[in-house]
Amino acid sequence: MPTLAVLVGTLVNNSRLSDLRAYIDARLSALEKVMDARFDAVDARFEAAHQELLRVEGVLDARLSHLEDRR
Repeated sequence: MPTLAVLVGTLVNNSRLSDLRAYIDARLSALEKVMDARFDAVDARFEAAHQELLRVEGVLDARLSHLEDRR
């Protein structure tokens, strides 16, 4: 009888561990989706800032070229 109790306890414990693993996997998957969305937003902001800096660089280059031509 004790052997049967140990076997049942082991099976129940194994089932609980499988449930815990599935729960953790689901939570990590959800976290991964949230982090991907945030990184995409940050990437978009960096790209917008990069384009703005390229525009400013073009304006400054044009002004400098104009000053050099007048000199």
